[in-house]
Amino acid sequence: MKAPGRRRARRTGAAAAAALALAGAAGAALEAALDESVISACRNKSTGVLRVPSPGASCKGDEQPLAWNVRGVAGPVGPTGPAGPASVSALAGSPCTTAAGSWGTILVRTAADGVVSFLCRAATYPDAPPDLVLNEIDYDQVGPDADGFVELFNGGRGTADLGGLALVLVDGEGGREYETIPLAGALLAGEFGVVPVDAGNGSPDGVALVDTVDGRLIDALSYEGRIDEALIGGATYSLVEGTALPASVADSDTVTGSLARIPNGSDTDEAAADWQFTTLVTPGNPNYPSGG
Repeated sequence: MKAPGRRRARRTGAAAAAALALAGAAGAALEAALDESVISACRNKSTGVLRVPSPGASCKGDEQPLAWNVRGVAGPVGPTGPAGPASVSALAGSPCTTAAGSWGTILVRTAADGVVSFLCRAATYPDAPPDLVLNEIDYDQVGPDADGFVELFNGGRGTADLGGLALVLVDGEGGREYETIPLAGALLAGEFGVVPVDAGNGSPDGVALVDTVDGRLIDALSYEGRIDEALIGGATYSLVEGTALPASVADSDTVTGSLARIPNGSDTDEAAADWQFTTLVTPGNPNYPSGG
C-alpha cells in the first residue's frame, strides 16, 4: 500500500529536477544577456513573440530562452589599404573642407605644452583673391551707448574664409586688447558681415582684424588718435595705416553717424584718405558720405 506513495514522490522529485534544469537554462541565457557580444531574448511558446528581459529577470514558464551572437564568423581578409601618415605633421597640406564649405588644406600646429591642433584653411586662387577689410564702425551713439557694430567687407573676387580670424578691440591707454571676438563662416565676393559690439570711445582706441593662426594683421583702424604699438596675442602691431586718421574725424555722441570707408571698401593704406565720418549709418550695406 506504500509503494504508490513512493512512486509519487519519485515523480515529484523528477518534476522538481526538470524545473531546476529549466531555471538553470533560463539563468544561463540571462547571463549571456550581460555579455555585449550576445543577444538574449525570451520566446513565447504559443505566440512566438520575442521579448528582451530586463537585467536580472528570467524567462517565464511559457517562454523559451534564446541567445545568438551579435557578430558572426569573420569573413576572408580584404586587401591591404593604403598606408596612413607616418606622423601627425605629415597631415599638413592634406585636402579638407572648411566649416563654411570651402576647399582648403590642413594646417597642423603643436603648442609648447604638446597640444596638437588642426585647422582647415580655405585655398585662395591667384586669379580670384579675397580682399577683406574693416569697412564701418559705430562706437559712439547719441544718448546711452548701445547697438554699436563693426562691419567687414570682402571687396575681392574670391570667397573670404573667416575661420581663424578675430576682431580685436584695443584700448589706446596702454595699447592692450580688451576684447577679442573669434569669427567664423565666410564672406562671398562683395558681401558684408556685421559684428555687433560696443567698441570703446576713448582717445585713442582702435580695432584690428587679425589672423590668429598666422599672427598676421589683416586690417586695422586707430581712431581719435594714434596707436602705434598694440599688444595683441603676444605680438605688437601698429594700428595706423599710412597717414593717421585725424582725431577730429571721429564718431559722435551728439549726431547719429559712424566712421566708414568712403567710397565703400576703399583701401589705399592711407587711413586719413579712406575713412570719413558719415551721418548715414549703413550696417550690412554700402557706405555713403553724409547727404548721400
